[in-house]
Amino acid sequence: MKKRTLQDLSEEQDQINSSYIEINSVQKELYLENQKRLKEKQKEKEQIVVIEDDEIKQQIEENEVQLSFPIGTFCLNCLTQYPTDEKQPHHLPFINILYENAYIDVKTQKPKKTLESALMTCFGFEDELLEPIVKSGVQLFIVYNNDNQNKKLEVIEKYNNYPNWMVIKPSKLSSSIYGGAFHPKIWILKFPKFIRIVIGSQNLHVGDWTIWSQAMWIQDFKLGKSELDQTSQEFKTMLREFLYEILPTSHKFEDLLKIKYDDYDFKDVNIRLITSIPGRFVGNQLYKYGMMRLQSVLYQELCNNKMEIPKQVCVTYQTTSIGQLDNNYIDFALQCCTGRVYKQPLTGEQNNKKVNQMIINQQEEEQSKLKLIYPTADYIENQTHGGVDFANPLHFKKQLYENPKFPKHLFYKYQGSDHYYWHTGNIPHLKVMIITGLDEDINDYTSIYIGSHNFSQGAWGKMEKNATQLYIANTELGVLYPPKKNSAQLKQQIIEQLSFKFPPLKYEKDDVPWIVEAYYEKLYKEHQQQNK
Repeated sequence: MKKRTLQDLSEEQDQINSSYIEINSVQKELYLENQKRLKEKQKEKEQIVVIEDDEIKQQIEENEVQLSFPIGTFCLNCLTQYPTDEKQPHHLPFINILYENAYIDVKTQKPKKTLESALMTCFGFEDELLEPIVKSGVQLFIVYNNDNQNKKLEVIEKYNNYPNWMVIKPSKLSSSIYGGAFHPKIWILKFPKFIRIVIGSQNLHVGDWTIWSQAMWIQDFKLGKSELDQTSQEFKTMLREFLYEILPTSHKFEDLLKIKYDDYDFKDVNIRLITSIPGRFVGNQLYKYGMMRLQSVLYQELCNNKMEIPKQVCVTYQTTSIGQLDNNYIDFALQCCTGRVYKQPLTGEQNNKKVNQMIINQQEEEQSKLKLIYPTADYIENQTHGGVDFANPLHFKKQLYENPKFPKHLFYKYQGSDHYYWHTGNIPHLKVMIITGLDEDINDYTSIYIGSHNFSQGAWGKMEKNATQLYIANTELGVLYPPKKNSAQLKQQIIEQLSFKFPPLKYEKDDVPWIVEAYYEKLYKEHQQQNK
């Protein structure tokens, strides 16, 4: 064999390198870089490595998804009465929530549609609002109130012959006897790299996004995993349990949306879920739902933040439907809203023995207060943009109001917020509870609830069997901004963003609540008089 010189070996190596470079252009760059590094100092070599790391980091950042709601955000819908040039960032049109960038100008910028699937629960919907979503190719699943004659049977069917539109009407086996409603409003929107969760008061009629004021909490959760704090972990667990509860066992939400729930990072949750499920609850489940869940969360947060449990509170509840109320139920709700453990009121002889002491206590200190914000008849008839024809979200029976035992002194006016002129004359469908001290000051102790719960026993539940059992008729869902240190600024911001005035003004002497029966009775009488 011919002996090869160093020159020959060098030439052969060059040939090998040359072939390798031709095969893979990426390796070519590495090869040239290596040759260059051989002639440089070790320091320069390290600098090159740093540059490469920076380039990789830059590529990762470029691929990183930009979330519109990385932290839970309070929002209102965008009513048609709001001028375009006066729209606030937290006023979101329906269509915007369906885009990755929820704050983009959809009309002028025409962003790419990346929404893949959506699950939306509601009390009712209209084709006109939802058909554009379906026609764009989104897999849409609507879960809503079972209005069939046999409410015990669940209904699952394709809608209007669309292959990508399914409606699900859950069985009302637990609540049909008592007339309970399927009333939660939650959306889970699946985008390529994250899911968006929307919880609030919003149904899916055109009016829900043009005329009736709605409140929502929205947060995006991207793919990934991190160590969750206790609040975030509880949210993740409770939300999954709630979705399992409301959907038929044959149709799990993960399968419908084609997601792996545990693949999403549920970090930075800033609220506590408040759910209601039809049924009777005792023992460990007593504090899991409804008003007792609210009491439990308030107690936990006050203790965790080393804050004193208040003796009295002012509960301002803006509601669009009012159920049967009496003093016992009001006392129950107020006591739960302090965070204190609920105690069954005394009855009979026990009560008589302590009447005098109770009177003394009431004289010594102010008692907790409840203020119900509900539109007056004059407001709906004469001050709103929509007028009586669009007042159908408001439900209050004349029979309840005319009952001598009904606490009429609780009523306060629904009026547009002073912080934004264009709220004037809006018709409410949002449901908001604000828990403060008696001075109604917004501070760290303040709690704010938004969601689907109206102020009714069906929604929040009532105690039975000497306060050992909670009965709930409805399915409901909402979120609570609880008492927490350093939370006053966020809560003040939410208060200023609300579509109604807070603190509210009390009903005047001649004010009566809007009751549709009373309105049409009045029209009938006026018609009769005109024809005499």
